[in-house]
Amino acid sequence: MEINTSFYKEEIRSGFLVTEKRKKIWAVELQMLEKFDEICRKYSLTYYVYYGTLLGAVRHQGFIPWDDDIDVIMFRDDYERFQTIAPDEFTEPYFFQNSYTDRVMWPLSKIRDSRTTAAEPQFRHLGSSFHQGIFIDIFPFDNVKDGVNPQFETIEQIQQLLWLSIVNPEAIIKAMEEGQKLYLGTDFLINHLQKNVQEKFKIFESFNRSCLEQSKKVNYLIEEIYPDEVSCKSVEKDWFHDIIYLPFEHLQIPAPAEYDKILTQCYGNYHQFVQGGSAHEDIMLEPDIPYKEYFMKNSL
Repeated sequence: MEINTSFYKEEIRSGFLVTEKRKKIWAVELQMLEKFDEICRKYSLTYYVYYGTLLGAVRHQGFIPWDDDIDVIMFRDDYERFQTIAPDEFTEPYFFQNSYTDRVMWPLSKIRDSRTTAAEPQFRHLGSSFHQGIFIDIFPFDNVKDGVNPQFETIEQIQQLLWLSIVNPEAIIKAMEEGQKLYLGTDFLINHLQKNVQEKFKIFESFNRSCLEQSKKVNYLIEEIYPDEVSCKSVEKDWFHDIIYLPFEHLQIPAPAEYDKILTQCYGNYHQFVQGGSAHEDIMLEPDIPYKEYFMKNSL
């Protein structure tokens, strides 16, 4: 859908100045979300807006004025199907990015627009060899412990161990040398640690897929492995049973019908405005400059 030129006009929203540049960034993300939605409908895949995007839809009927990203989630089974479909569906100027396309160590996916720039600090040194266009994030949701299935204590330990083998294999080697009791056998771990990152990712994802339906709670697994004060807590899977469509700028986007329970679990009194910076404050965002051109100019 073509975005009306009036959308780009600078304005005050909830006491915050939304600049023309921020509007352009939003527009790029909205167009990617439309494309993502089109593909999910084509293949009967279910997704939900989440995190700040869900909060923005409920509270602002669009972006949180001081934010500049779009986050969606998919349950593991649909997420895995999407990963096989996306590389063929997202062609120029779009690019589907995950740990298998660019050898990055993250358990999520991104859709990027190659006509723009979103230079993240940890990847700037890679320049244009790494796809660094403006993006939307796609998070897989997995079953996590719910306090009901006692097997999930072991499952959680294995999930953590498989993830650690990807991001910090030295810690596992040290633990084995110290004779610590681990939830996977020594022979398996010795063999597993010799695999490349992509092979280890496949095993990590395969194990998570095997745990579907074994718990009543779900979450983005990294929130469980590395919880902190800003992590969203696990939520009831039943809260996603029904879908409701909410206005988001000029779009209608799918959200869990029980969004009030989810937002309360994640943010407490989410109706109260807490004006602050975007989660992408440290990212160089340029909606009008292709990332290849940006790095060419900035490497001189």
